Amino acid sequence: MNSLTEDLWSIILARLPLKSIITSKLVCKQWKSIVESPYFRKSLYQNLHSSSWSLLVWDDKKDVGTTLYGCEPSMGSYILSFLTNKFEIQRDKYEYTVWDYTDVGLILISEVFKKPSILINAVYVANPVSQDCIELPSHLKEYVFPLGIVTRTENGVVLDYKVVLLDFGNVNENMEISLLIYSSVTGLWSLSIVHLPSSLYYQYFYRSISLNGNLYWLNRNSDNEDVIVSHDFYATGTDSDRCRVTLFPDSGKHPKFRRGCTISQGFLMYMNVVSITKDDGSLEDKLSIWRLKSGEWQLVSEISADFINLGFDHIPVTINSVDAKTVYFWNRKHQSLVAANICNGKFVLHSELEHSGRSPNSFECFKRSDCPSFVLPQWLHLTPVRGV
Repeated sequence: MNSLTEDLWSIILARLPLKSIITSKLVCKQWKSIVESPYFRKSLYQNLHSSSWSLLVWDDKKDVGTTLYGCEPSMGSYILSFLTNKFEIQRDKYEYTVWDYTDVGLILISEVFKKPSILINAVYVANPVSQDCIELPSHLKEYVFPLGIVTRTENGVVLDYKVVLLDFGNVNENMEISLLIYSSVTGLWSLSIVHLPSSLYYQYFYRSISLNGNLYWLNRNSDNEDVIVSHDFYATGTDSDRCRVTLFPDSGKHPKFRRGCTISQGFLMYMNVVSITKDDGSLEDKLSIWRLKSGEWQLVSEISADFINLGFDHIPVTINSVDAKTVYFWNRKHQSLVAANICNGKFVLHSELEHSGRSPNSFECFKRSDCPSFVLPQWLHLTPVRGV
C-alpha cells in the first residue's frame, strides 16, 4: 500500500460512497489530506458521482420526512438514523420536528416541550449524512414558528447559513411580521421587521422551500388567488427589493390539481394540468411545466395530458430534482409511483416503495402537495459555525 502514489489513492478514494469517504479521513493523515483537498472534491469526486435525491412525505404525527422513493441509502434513512442517534435520550421530555430541507443537504430541527407543546426549547442545524449537528444559541422568544433555513454556497460548498423564525407573538394588522434571523457568520440572532405587500393574506404560511438564499412559500392574496411569496435573505435594499409576490402562471384558470412547487436543477418548478383553448375553440388538457427565473415564469414543457390519462388515475407529484425531463405521478388505483419521461413518453412503475419509518398516507400527502425532495449533498461538508 505504501507504494501507491497520492494520485492513485485519490482515484481509489473518489470511487467510495460519500459516507465512506468521510470515514476514510480517520485512517491516516495522508488520506485526510487527500480527501480534504479542493482537487479531490472538484476534479474527482463530483465528476464521478451524480447527485442523488429522495422524495419524502411528511409523517402526519411527527413531521419527520419519510422516504417514499429515492437513492440508496435513502435520505429518509439518514434522517431517521440521525434523529435516533442524536436525540433518543431526550425524547421523554421533547419532541423533534424537521422543519426544512435545504438544496445543499442541511436540515432545520426544532426541539419542543411535550407539555406545553407550543414552546420551542432549542433549534438545530444538521447534516444528517455526516451526523454533524449544531445547537443554535437561545433566541429568548416564547412564541416562534420556524420558517426555514437559507444558505450561501460556492461550488456546492456551504459558506454560511441563516435560520429564520417567525415571531407570531408580535404580528400586527399593518402587514408587518417580525422575523428572528440567526447568522452563522456572527453567531447571533437579530430581529427584522418585514413589511409585506398589502395584497397578501399574511397570516397564511405554508411549508417553505429553500433555494439560493431565498425562502419560498405558498400564500393567498386579497383576491383569494394562490401566489408564491419569496424573500431573499442575502439581498440588500428595501423590503420591496427582497420580498416578492408572484402569481402562478396559470392564474385565472382552473388547474386540475392543487398548486405546489418543487426544486429541479437549481430552479423553482411548477407543474399542473391546465385546459388550453385550441384553434377550433375546443379545450384540451395539457400537462404544463414552468420554472421561475429572475422573478418570471418560463414555460418549459407543454404536452397533451392524454399520454398518461391524468384525469382519472394519476396525480402529478413532483419533478426529478436532478433531471427535469423526468416527472412523477401517483397512481391511485395501484397505489404506486409512476416515473414518466416527458421527452420520449416512457414510463416506469415503482410498485415497491421504501418507507423508512411509519408508513404515511401517501395519497393524502399528494393531495396536500406535501412531498418535498431532498438532494444528497455533492460534498460532505461540515455545518459552518461562527468564524469558519
